[in-house]
Amino acid sequence: MIPKTIKDKIKDMELKEITECHRSGDQVYQISNKYILKISDNVARLQKEHEKDKWIYKYISSPKPIEFIIEDSKAYYLREYLNGDILCINKYLDNPNLLVDLLVQANNIIHKTIIDEKEYIIDQDYHTLIHGDCCLPNILVKDDKVVGFIDLGDSGIGDPWRDYAWSIWSLEYNLKTNKYTNLLLEKLNIKFDKEKFDRYINE
Repeated sequence: MIPKTIKDKIKDMELKEITECHRSGDQVYQISNKYILKISDNVARLQKEHEKDKWIYKYISSPKPIEFIIEDSKAYYLREYLNGDILCINKYLDNPNLLVDLLVQANNIIHKTIIDEKEYIIDQDYHTLIHGDCCLPNILVKDDKVVGFIDLGDSGIGDPWRDYAWSIWSLEYNLKTNKYTNLLLEKLNIKFDKEKFDRYINE
């Protein structure tokens, strides 16, 4: 049962459940081209995502929070809908070179964004904005350009290798090969760091 406050906001709008490319276990609905509604039993995780969205949407193209309600041990999070294709659709999986370029573009957009605040410092040794879960389904693309980011519950100030690790993992997972990993590393201008890769993927 959707809480009345949210129900009133989405009245007479079309709801379509989204099932592809997300593994959180949440129920996710697109509401017309205006909102995304997430419903989760994991109240703490969705609450963290809501808090981070309130912070980060001021800096990068990401969803503006609309409403967050906890009711009957469930969290209901209504946020703005961002127009764009997720990066794990066949159009990009069938063109790995373009896919790599877009992954590089996504990492660069985030890591080059200047943050003035001291909030959400994950690692005191770094001053870089990170997504925290920089996987293909969390990057939005339009006309072969990165236009936004979603699922930012793990974002903050920290080691960019956290994003590199998840980008590498997601590239290999979705393409079912590590054939393009060296190309990604080359275009990011970094060398593979096994210790950091293992640490962040296995956290």
